[in-house]
Amino acid sequence: MQVGQIGGIRIVFNPFFVILLILLGITGYLPQGLILFTIVFLHELAHTLVASAYGVQFSTIELFPFGGVASSEGFHDPDPFAEAVIALAGPLTNGVLCILALAVAPYEVVPGQWLDYFLRANCVIGLFNLVPAFPLDGGRVLRAYLALKLGYRRATERAAFIGRVLAVILGAAGAAGVYYGLASVSLPVLAFFIYLSAGREQRMAGYVFVRYLARKKQELDEAGIMPAEQLVAYGDVPVKDIVRHFVPKRYHVVLMINAAGDVEGIATEMEVVTSFFEQGIDTPLEAIVAARYDFD
Repeated sequence: MQVGQIGGIRIVFNPFFVILLILLGITGYLPQGLILFTIVFLHELAHTLVASAYGVQFSTIELFPFGGVASSEGFHDPDPFAEAVIALAGPLTNGVLCILALAVAPYEVVPGQWLDYFLRANCVIGLFNLVPAFPLDGGRVLRAYLALKLGYRRATERAAFIGRVLAVILGAAGAAGVYYGLASVSLPVLAFFIYLSAGREQRMAGYVFVRYLARKKQELDEAGIMPAEQLVAYGDVPVKDIVRHFVPKRYHVVLMINAAGDVEGIATEMEVVTSFFEQGIDTPLEAIVAARYDFD
């Protein structure tokens, strides 16, 4: 549900967010709902502003009860450092808003009950988003860290798995809380949202990674020089398994070894990526090495 547009960015309410606002209105808590909307919007706007500084332009901000998702119609490289900084911008904004709320509290310019709710909501949203699980901001920071060690694809799978585990735990705890009258249905609903979103991120990872591989040569051309990373593999290993170990901001050289551990040839990152797209994802490393040295 689109509710407006700011600076070319569409503002969209997720159905869960709309339901929450309706329930708050029915129960007489609409002011709290508007405060929550403002906090979530500022949280997500911070992501988009910092992203623009890294050349990443978002087209849509979709608001959920505990945060939002900024999406782009185009493509941007999964730069780990940039992703971490962009992700942390949201919780940092919540922290700044908390400080501002505490600063104005002594002057009583805002009714105490509203200021108290504003402060508590900021703390909950900011801290909850730091949990290292997809699709939360902490999960994106975790992926950025793991990407430098495991590669973008495997890092995404790891963060998404943690997100789904968190969702199951929250769902079980929420269901028990509802049964014993200790919690509202919002916790199971939140768990459902996290589970679905983590799955969506994992499904999109393959698409983004393939696009990233397609731009690998351009990455080197733009940088001029890059640190090298060596990989070792047997000749029958397909390229689809090799590229999973490629990490951002590195140029890879793959050493092909035999059963005795002797090096029988090498393949550069560009040769592996070219084979991935032109010969197919199941092309074995030995075929790339054979073409390089022109022997069968």
